[in-house]
Formats: sequence, C-alpha cells, structure tokens
Amino acid sequence: MKKIFLYAYDHINLGDDLFIETIANRYPDTEIYFWTNAQNQKVFEKQKNLKIIDENSTKTKILKKIRPSLAVRYKAGIQKKCDAQVYIGGSIFMEYPTWKDIVSWWEYQSSQYPFFVLGANFGPYHTEEYRSAMDKVYTKLKDICFRDTYSKNLFADNNHVRQAPDILFSYPMPKVEENKKQIFISVISYKDKELNSDFDQMTNEEYIEKMVQITSGFSKEGYQVILASFCREEGDLDAVQEIKNRSEQQKNITIFDYDGTNRKQLLEEMSRSIYIIAARFHGTILGLAAGKSVFPILYSDKTKYVLEDLGFHGEYADLRDPDSLSFENAKKNLESGYKIDVTESIQNAEKHFEKLDEFLNN
Repeated sequence: MKKIFLYAYDHINLGDDLFIETIANRYPDTEIYFWTNAQNQKVFEKQKNLKIIDENSTKTKILKKIRPSLAVRYKAGIQKKCDAQVYIGGSIFMEYPTWKDIVSWWEYQSSQYPFFVLGANFGPYHTEEYRSAMDKVYTKLKDICFRDTYSKNLFADNNHVRQAPDILFSYPMPKVEENKKQIFISVISYKDKELNSDFDQMTNEEYIEKMVQITSGFSKEGYQVILASFCREEGDLDAVQEIKNRSEQQKNITIFDYDGTNRKQLLEEMSRSIYIIAARFHGTILGLAAGKSVFPILYSDKTKYVLEDLGFHGEYADLRDPDSLSFENAKKNLESGYKIDVTESIQNAEKHFEKLDEFLNN
C-alpha cells in the first residue's frame, strides 16, 4: 500500500476541508498521513485511510520537552515512510516578510521527497526576487498544478508547472429541491483583509454595513437568507453574527456555522438556494458547480483570475470599489437569471491529480 504525507490548512475551513476529503476519497487504497491537531479526527472520521497524527499528543510533548529536535525527528521518521508528500491548498504561495525562510523550507522538502502541489494559486507577491526563487523550487517538484491561468503564466518557461480549474469544481454537490425564496450568503471577516495593501479602500465597518444592507434588502423582500460562516478561526462567525444583529427582518435570517462536522448540511443549503452571494472564494466555486446564479465578492485577485478563466460576465463586487458592493448590484444577477456553464471546468478539475495518479499507480 502506497503512503502519502499530506500538508493542508487544518483550521476547520470549508474549502480546505473539502480538499482533504477529496484527496482521501480519491485514493482509498493509499494511506495518507496528516500531521495536525486532534480535533480533525472528528472532522474526517469517515475518511478511514486518513491517518491523523496529533501534533500535540503526549508523545510529541514529551519528545519536545526532552529535546525539541526529537519531535522534529519523529515527524521526519513518518515522512520517510511515505512514498510522496502532497501539499493541497489554495493561497499557499503568498509573499510574506519571512519569505526567504519559507523558500528554504520548500527547497529542503523538495530535495528530500517526491513532492506534489495541487490546487494552489500564486501570490499576492511584491518582488521579482520571490517569484524567481519559487520558480527554482518548482523545477525540483514532481508536479505543481495551479488553479488559474494567471499563476501558470508567471512560470511559463517552467515545464513542471501545469494548470487546471479549481479542484472543487469536481466536488459532487448534493441534489436537493430548490427553494425559490432562499438566498445563501457566504461571509468573510474583513478585519484582516482591510490590511491588504491592494484592498484597503474600504474599512471593516463599511464592509459590514454594506453586507447588512444586502442582507436586509433580501430579507425585507421575503427571502429566507442564510448567512454562512465557512471558517470560525478567520472571523467569519463574528462577522455573520454582527451582520444579522444589525439587519432588518431578522426572522427571515438564519446563521449557518460550519464546525467541521456539518459539511453535507451546508452544501445542501447551498444547493437548495436560488442564489449565492459569495465573499468566500469557494462559495463562488461551489455555487457555480451547483449550477447557481452567483454574485461574487472579491477580496483578493485570486477570485478575479478564476472568473476571467471562466469568461464570467455577470455582476460582481470588488472591495477596491466600495460602490460595487450594494444591494442593487447584488440583485442584478438574480433578476437577470445570469448563469455560466461550468461543465468544462467540472470535467477538467480532476486534472490536478493526473501526475499523482501516475505516481501512485506505478
């Protein structure tokens, strides 16, 4: 039986949890080792081939207490048992002030083990030095498959770099009866996002107020509005609660708090809704995959690049243009019935796994 050592964002975020579920379900006869925290045992209890190694276990704590390097060796021992390492995730190549340390980590890991990167985008980045350093890293990887053309084109001369539509286009959305009077809104917290130098034209207070206007607008028109938090740790739930508390017609507004164990129910509510308003990147992807009319809210260019790849011509909000985030704009795609056919993206999303399929089958 082949073994994989998996890296992924592990803080109970819907999109990343669906990534992990997808790779575990794709390779049921492969043991996948995931160095994470114990809470994820409940999140992925159905994925029997996913071996959760608790980074805070008694054994790890004792090793760290004796000597920190012993815990590092323990982890390395598990890695050496594996046939490959896989990093599945989205925004894993942002340029931080400490980027040289991060590049060093990638250089070391890719020199020690066959390494695959699936589902990522590149950036935001600010210096050619960082892009060039990562370009050299990518030549050492077994495979890297980006989810947008923009990222791939930054490394056009690197034949290790591929591109395919976001992995979650291929996620099987539940088939449920649609409720013509239900609207689903995925919310982000803008408290940290407003510090992004490219998206600082709006304060968190202005963002919350505009989301209140959108939520109230639909609730006053008799729609049942679901305000969804995809990631508590990143502040989604706090933002959702504040928006509801400040909205009108609260009897028509329901909060859905993703806690790691209710993925199926959340996706059913998305599929049941007539319209998706999505601040979360994967709110947009899953809404489109479910065949819905979607109003994307851009807090990062990663969404813009995917919409460009799709040829999306509907209305959307860009938080660099505060006026674009309005109830009037949010209604337009719903009233026009604008939808985009993403059949090709659904079919091609699995191409992320092509090289890993070949590796594991040899």
